[in-house]
Amino acid sequence: MRKRGAPLVCDASVVLNLGHRGELADLVAELMAERVLTVTPEVVREVSQDDPAYYREFLKGHFKVHEKPLAAMGSIPPEARESLDPGELSVLAVCLEEGWTACIDEILARKVAVELGISLTGTLGLLGHALERKWMTDDVCLAAVRKLKQNGFYCPKVLANDDFLYYLARIR
Repeated sequence: MRKRGAPLVCDASVVLNLGHRGELADLVAELMAERVLTVTPEVVREVSQDDPAYYREFLKGHFKVHEKPLAAMGSIPPEARESLDPGELSVLAVCLEEGWTACIDEILARKVAVELGISLTGTLGLLGHALERKWMTDDVCLAAVRKLKQNGFYCPKVLANDDFLYYLARIR
């Protein structure tokens, strides 16, 4: 068994991407061997709005729910508390309190995490990690990015004819 790193606290968008959007169960299994995958009750509420039966089981089988009170919420700037959703705020607060890594895709939440000095990754970072560890091939990773994009994951195109090799290069 591998030595586990600090927990990875995932926001709703990442959980959705790992679940139905990307069908990345193999990646989730590999990540679970390295780190405890964690969500907050706020994230559970958000993802449960998508497909309650599926995500109840997905979360139960793969994620630990961090139930402690969020004392660090007051350390998050007031403008961020007004702009971010409850899931993003709770992930940031847990990571501030525990020193864990936030796994967030939303641009504003990522900016706040950087300002607060929180270790950060996102869906593309997880795919990049999978490539580094050789958990997936370039072709499988590229197919995952395409599937995510088809299912609502935002990947801005650099060129009109962008074939997603750009994303593969970014996460390599």
